[in-house]
Amino acid sequence: MPRFRATAVVAAAALLMAGCSTGPGLAKTNSPRRTVQAGADASSTDPSVKPSAQPNKPVDPAFASERLRLINPCALIEKELLQTVGTPSKYSSSSYTRCSNYMKDKAGKTLTITLDIGYTLSSSEVKNATKQLAGLKSGEQKLSSSCFITAVTQENPAQAVRIQVSAGEGAADPCEPGRKVLEGAVRKLRGNPQKYSPPKGSPVEVDPCTIVDKATLAPVLGASPRSTPFGLHQCSWSGQSAQMQLEFRTTRIPKDGKFDSKSVEVDLGGVKGYQAFKDNSFPTCELVVVRTKDSSDAGEIAEFTVAASKEKELDRCQAAQTFAKAVLPSLPAA
Repeated sequence: MPRFRATAVVAAAALLMAGCSTGPGLAKTNSPRRTVQAGADASSTDPSVKPSAQPNKPVDPAFASERLRLINPCALIEKELLQTVGTPSKYSSSSYTRCSNYMKDKAGKTLTITLDIGYTLSSSEVKNATKQLAGLKSGEQKLSSSCFITAVTQENPAQAVRIQVSAGEGAADPCEPGRKVLEGAVRKLRGNPQKYSPPKGSPVEVDPCTIVDKATLAPVLGASPRSTPFGLHQCSWSGQSAQMQLEFRTTRIPKDGKFDSKSVEVDLGGVKGYQAFKDNSFPTCELVVVRTKDSSDAGEIAEFTVAASKEKELDRCQAAQTFAKAVLPSLPAA
């Protein structure tokens, strides 16, 4: 099945750091967004979910989603921790929950460390979590010069703290520094790490899966849509050859509102939205609403997406507007 587009996003998480005087800041960088499968059948089940585990219950209260949404991931891989594996450089972030440091290892070779919190595990990653790290189930995947390590923080739906280590040519085992940094990050996460100080109107603390009611989804998806969370700030609902999706994210706010070359401005009852219709194999309408913006045009958005098979008679952009109008009153006031 086709997927919703995965575009490069320019991080604006520095906007959230207003009022925070300690810990590493969040610079702006580019990174592809992860997206969920479109057109899934409403009766299917997510293979990454462990049915026996209590839904939305973390293995430790420190890893609760409502807590993780406000934690600055860069503060979990602070300079003192990175110095145990090399020489850290500047921090950069491409989303609320991701932080990278493009540093050098102890031999002076390139070492890139990227940390994700609230990371949604695939079924294969869940199956691979047969080790232990910092008291959590852990999985590793080693490639030629990189290593991916997860520490499971919730089993239903499956989430983790995840680290990706990319080493330069001729460098030592990339998994070794990855384990050390991830263990330190988990330890920090269990303590009192630095949190964001979000500006007025920020949606960073909102759970996208719980803010949308069934009555909003039913006209497009039917009475029993399947909800699929993805990370901490994205949720999709599937049913009847269609899908709806809500995502909150940081980005650079274009001065002309053209988030896409096809963007057109629409009125959502006194609130501006910018929609773009994509007539592809799974026709899709994406509607962006700006929630916060600072003087440098760094900001946060809510993106409402409606997609359906070509055979389904549906005005996707009209449905996206109705979707947005139903949700916007429940978001923090700007």
